[in-house]
Amino acid sequence: MVSQRVLVLDHRGFTVVELLVVLAIAGIVAATSVPWMITYWRSATLRAAAEELAAGLNRARQLAISQNRSVCVEVTGGQYRLRVGGCTAAVWTGLGTGTNGFFTLTNRATVAANANPVFDYLGAAVPAATLTVTNPQGQATRNVVVSASGRVQIQ
Repeated sequence: MVSQRVLVLDHRGFTVVELLVVLAIAGIVAATSVPWMITYWRSATLRAAAEELAAGLNRARQLAISQNRSVCVEVTGGQYRLRVGGCTAAVWTGLGTGTNGFFTLTNRATVAANANPVFDYLGAAVPAATLTVTNPQGQATRNVVVSASGRVQIQ
């Protein structure tokens, strides 16, 4: 005679109490991480807008060097636009601009400046300027500085 082993499987699942404990722990972790995620989201949005503005300023500098003409970065109404030939010259329109030549920063961030920097044919900026990017949610700010040598830095 051959003995047969009977395999007994336990088909029990989780109890309601165990499921509630797991859900409570997941809820606590989610509730404590939400404020951190909101802070991170706002700071990342502001950093991205400042980097976008710095790229636009470097575009203006490159345009001045390549066209051998001065390029003015005009900041008005929370937006900026480029004028080739000085601050009273024609508005430059190109990739990324609206029909009126304005560049709009992403996520509704606004920009203000203490002066409109003008890049010359060598890439230097007169006057040196500080442009302030503001995140509309939380009103946090970040500065983009254009030095007299034309270097663009985010602070």
